[in-house]
Amino acid sequence: MDVLDKKTLELLAEEAHKIWMEDKIHDGWKFGPKTDVEQKIHSCLLPYDQLSEADKELDRRFIRGIPRILKTAGLKIVTEE
Repeated sequence: MDVLDKKTLELLAEEAHKIWMEDKIHDGWKFGPKTDVEQKIHSCLLPYDQLSEADKELDRRFIRGIPRILKTAGLKIVTEE
């Protein structure tokens, strides 16, 4: 599978965001309306469904790159059908 279908893309983007959030929170980051690296405040420490469309697109873009990365390693995503 070289291109992820919309449903799979959205599911993986949401999961990637959860993992990112868990890592940030574990490192002491907190939510705030404006990101401040020195204060460890980030405006995207929200559940995926509360993110702006632009922020969701950042997660989707990350996921869209995974098949290409895997392909360079001779691997691919296989789904159960």
